[in-house]
Amino acid sequence: MTLLDRYLTRKCVLGILLVIAVLSGLTLSFALIDELNKDHDHYGFVEALRFLLLTMPRRIEELMPYGIFIGLLLALGNMAEGGELTAFRAAGVSPWRLGAALLPTLLLVVVVNFALSELVSPAGEREAKRGKQQALMGLSEGQLTETASITPAEGVWLRRKLDHGHEFAHIGGIDNQGQLTGLLLYRIDESNRLIEATFAASGSYLATEEQWLLSDVKVTAMSASSSQATKLQTLPWLNAITPEQLASQAFSDPRKMTLAQVHQYLSVDGRSKSANLPYELKFWQKILTPLTYISMALMALAVVIGPLRQTSMGQRLTLGLFIGLGFKYLQDLFAPMAAVFSVPTVLAVMIPTLIYLAVAQRMIVRNA
Repeated sequence: MTLLDRYLTRKCVLGILLVIAVLSGLTLSFALIDELNKDHDHYGFVEALRFLLLTMPRRIEELMPYGIFIGLLLALGNMAEGGELTAFRAAGVSPWRLGAALLPTLLLVVVVNFALSELVSPAGEREAKRGKQQALMGLSEGQLTETASITPAEGVWLRRKLDHGHEFAHIGGIDNQGQLTGLLLYRIDESNRLIEATFAASGSYLATEEQWLLSDVKVTAMSASSSQATKLQTLPWLNAITPEQLASQAFSDPRKMTLAQVHQYLSVDGRSKSANLPYELKFWQKILTPLTYISMALMALAVVIGPLRQTSMGQRLTLGLFIGLGFKYLQDLFAPMAAVFSVPTVLAVMIPTLIYLAVAQRMIVRNA
């Protein structure tokens, strides 16, 4: 690493850290106000603040692209305002060499993002959810693990293709030992006619047999003219989905899942494309994170050596916010294309990044 690389890395890392700190503080303030609007006797300021601090790693991860862009914009802008970039150019340093000098900063940010996304954030989300549920239910420390089932408000729906028709399953909840509660199974034939409905009070996963054993079961078989109900103590449910897979999709949205969990979710067959779409988008967003960071860094460099070379910090910050919001709006615009126009998910994720890369490249060439 040359002296130029070390100097730019130090300046840019400080700029990114400052911006991330400010954005995180603003996010925390607004989120705290929103949490405190939930009127509950056992969920007050301390509980809400604890919940938000535990979920802050995920929020920082989501803020990272904008923190990189605005942080680099301010750091490089200050250097341009002080004549340092002009001195670099006069010494024969090309804009592309300046872009290459930003790579150590981006590598460091990618490593931090990976640690947050795959290690810190999932653990924080689990503990935050456990603590919040404990507070909302008015339980003391440790009671949730011992007695309560963790249940999403709407339950979990699964669809599975059978040899002759489909099976729809609704799971009311999953406890901390991986036991199912309140399971409903609906089986329809190839003519979309309901032929069987099953209710089970609980279910345990048999790992060696890769199936579930349902307990306290009531099965109602239906024909065109009649129905017959049968009660059973136990009933095998031939579904290989594991408690871990159920827990990940029951209590986490794609933003809160690790790359491995998202991949595991997508590996389960039988879901519709619309159900998989948010997970596919998040999967490719995680995979393409380094490319996104490079596009934001080059855009910041292009703006500084181009139209904002001789402007104040306030103007750079204002334009930086608009460009950062523009990237967010492009992501929100092109993501539905994967479903509406059957565009490959990876392409829908890449388009905003490619647009910023193309614009940055054109601006750099013009001002080289």
